Amino acid sequence: MRRNLIGPVAMAFVALLAVTGSVPAYAVAPDAHSSPEQNVPMSTPAQSLQVSPAATITIQRDGYTSAAAPKPKPKPKPVAQVQATSVAVGTGQGWLLPVSGRISSAFGPRPNAPVAGVSSFHKGADIAAPCGQPVRAAQAGTVIEAGYQGSYGNWVLIDHGNGIQTGYAHSSQNLVVKGQRVAAGATVALVGSTGASSGCHVHFETRVGGAQVDPVPFMSSWGIRLG
Repeated sequence: MRRNLIGPVAMAFVALLAVTGSVPAYAVAPDAHSSPEQNVPMSTPAQSLQVSPAATITIQRDGYTSAAAPKPKPKPKPVAQVQATSVAVGTGQGWLLPVSGRISSAFGPRPNAPVAGVSSFHKGADIAAPCGQPVRAAQAGTVIEAGYQGSYGNWVLIDHGNGIQTGYAHSSQNLVVKGQRVAAGATVALVGSTGASSGCHVHFETRVGGAQVDPVPFMSSWGIRLG
């Protein structure tokens, strides 16, 4: 019985070897150079990158240009120049000081005349000042007299209208002529000592309605202080 079993078993083993030898190679081991990923088609559509044109940026400038730049402020005048301007212009409604200096002889009675031959009543105010200093018109007006006049020496008389006149005597030189129109502060003469005079000064007269009046209160009424 043992021999009877060996026969069928041996034949079955031989049959198994035959089946194994007939199986194709690709059924036993896949190709080492192939992979499932390489054989799978790409189903995802290709992606593309599009760059849009750069956005245009407009810069709004302000309205200032080099031409519209503020102009530099003028430099302030030196103190000395401001003071000189203040003296020339004065403070009283167009009236100003004819010359800077002290009053050496006031208006009114003068029993002890400084110079022989002059009136005992002083008709103006003498303002002592250095010879050659400008004598200025106390107010705008028209020159009605200009020349040498006896004890007055070089004399200038200006009519300001409304019956008001001012006179300037003893000048070393007159700088205006009769009929000339002058502005307030215009130089009409230079301080001197001509005529009946004992030194450099201006004999300053103020007349209202043809009569001499005291220059000190008259000028004070216009905001100007003499002396």
